[in-house]
Amino acid sequence: MYFDDHDPPHFHVRGQNKAEIYIGSGRYKNGSLPIKKQRDVIVWLNRNKRAIMKAWNDCKDDNMPQKIPPL
Repeated sequence: MYFDDHDPPHFHVRGQNKAEIYIGSGRYKNGSLPIKKQRDVIVWLNRNKRAIMKAWNDCKDDNMPQKIPPL
């Protein structure tokens, strides 16, 4: 997530593969991930959706978001 990111709410997955994923639906905005990583990201999103959305809103308000635990 970036402070100057644009709507709709989404997050970035970085590593060997890159993707942007919508917070609300879990659908890909762009990029792709291997199947196992896709599953892991969706599990993480479902477990942390409220915290991820709060982090998005904090960034939009120029506030430091709280850290969200990784998988």
